[in-house]
Amino acid sequence: MRRPKGRLPAAARHPQSAVGVAGAQGTGDKKQAAVERNSGTFRFWHDERRFKGGADKCLVQQALFAAGGVRTGGYPKAAPISGPLGCQRLSDWDMLWSPARSALRAVPFLKPGQLVSAVPGMYSLTKKRRLSSTLSAAYGEHAWQLVPQSYSLPAELQQWRAWIDEQAAAGCDPGPWMLKTAQHLGKGLVLLPGEAAYTAAQQPRLPSAKPFVLAQRYVANPLLINGAKFGIRLWLLVTGVDPFTCYLHREGLVLFSTDSYDLDSLSDDEGAAARGHITNYAQNVNGTVWNLDMLKQHLGAGPYKQLWSQLVLSAAHVACAALGDVRTEHRKAAVPPNATFELLGLDYLVDDAMHPWLLEVNGTPSLAVEHGDAPVEQLIHSTKNAMVKDMVGILNCQQRFLARYGQQQPGQKLPPQTARRLQTSLGKDDEALQRKRVEAELKHRGGFLPLMAHYPVAKYGAASSSSSSSSSILTVAGMQQSGPAAAAADGTVQQPAAAEGEAAGAAAAANGSGGSSSGGVPFSERDKHTCLFVQQYLQQHRKLAAAKRQKQQRQQADDAEQAADQDSKAQQQGRDTMPMEL
Repeated sequence: MRRPKGRLPAAARHPQSAVGVAGAQGTGDKKQAAVERNSGTFRFWHDERRFKGGADKCLVQQALFAAGGVRTGGYPKAAPISGPLGCQRLSDWDMLWSPARSALRAVPFLKPGQLVSAVPGMYSLTKKRRLSSTLSAAYGEHAWQLVPQSYSLPAELQQWRAWIDEQAAAGCDPGPWMLKTAQHLGKGLVLLPGEAAYTAAQQPRLPSAKPFVLAQRYVANPLLINGAKFGIRLWLLVTGVDPFTCYLHREGLVLFSTDSYDLDSLSDDEGAAARGHITNYAQNVNGTVWNLDMLKQHLGAGPYKQLWSQLVLSAAHVACAALGDVRTEHRKAAVPPNATFELLGLDYLVDDAMHPWLLEVNGTPSLAVEHGDAPVEQLIHSTKNAMVKDMVGILNCQQRFLARYGQQQPGQKLPPQTARRLQTSLGKDDEALQRKRVEAELKHRGGFLPLMAHYPVAKYGAASSSSSSSSSILTVAGMQQSGPAAAAADGTVQQPAAAEGEAAGAAAAANGSGGSSSGGVPFSERDKHTCLFVQQYLQQHRKLAAAKRQKQQRQQADDAEQAADQDSKAQQQGRDTMPMEL
């Protein structure tokens, strides 16, 4: 397809699709909309109808406008007809912002240089019944250090029965279990004691009720704050496949249940899980919400530092577990390089031993800002908005699409041969270009922390019958140590001193086999090189930051000394000029 020079084409097919830049209205003046459509550096399509809330409050759309984007499609919710989706108008956009389910429909037809907000294969984490099996396939029995013991229903009913019988034979209480449907927003949850939960999972449900897809062992000893249970929502961003690049944002939200925690009251009058056991915001509208700084202030710097270290390591392991499915699906669809990204929501529960348990991975996490209390709503907005701006920044939207139009800078006119060479380079996938991408992401990552430094690389999961198989990466990297890895000043995790300077994440992974039941993670050579590169980059970054702090401290000390000298001279001068009293 012939690409235009200079300004972008007016690609929107309908006035309702051409919302334009900030201030434009889809049903407004067509001439003005056409001018605004041609005023940006890249085109994006926002499937507004597939998201909660209106486009005027969409944080992603605001960030894309600020980055020079022009919205060329996606019917507003107020439009009289639904209109096409972005996956049906692939020639009308450079970037598609759409929920994963609809965005995936565009993946098989992507052209080099386009970007879509879904990573094929990531469903192995985002589907409830697939999360536990994906982690178990990668890490064997050590997966249950990341997530509570879980069984897919109805496929693993027999395994669940065997586990309950083993507990009974050992004289142990199986404890309560949470039965989950495929519904979202905290719906369809049933909390019952072990035997009762197993019986309920076997029984047929009413036609109006969704079937159970997962049985998950309930964490019955949660850490409580003011008598209430809380969960932590973190955001994980996947930006590339080979090398596999993932980032965890340093900001997050702490969501509290509105009812007090009571282990003696598992269910409400209708048989659903009592609200004191659910922290999902949709079930606790206008409830208490904190940011991570408030949680740190409550826990104390030391305990929070340990908790954050474990969260970073857990997120790295969870992301890597999907790598096999991600690479397989990308090969099947022949996806162009650097054409997909996805934002995921990680939901954690912290127990009274300060151990984080991953409960779910949410595809298309809610970015809506809603709360009845204005200060809390502002807290939610500032937290989510900072993350979204950093997401757009790390994707480098201001620059990444210029090559599609034969440009190196906005509005730049290059010789035809140079422009064609830029366009041709979009389909290449050599290591030098991927290294350049990683370097750009590290430079523009904002509050996102690179998880590549903590991947369990170096043949993790190789079968081993030796007794050392119990010391998997999860143990070596600090998941079960009494003194976990420390969080650095930039928010990354520093491994113990014994591993310092030796690509700690990779070295620790090499020391752990993961057990004979683990299938491992199919890391490529690019993944391993990237892990080492990121570790060295972060180490150099910490050195430069420390040197900068020392320089600032010396400058402040010099300024204070100089100010003191000036005050002393002024006082002495005042005494010298004071008239003599008779």
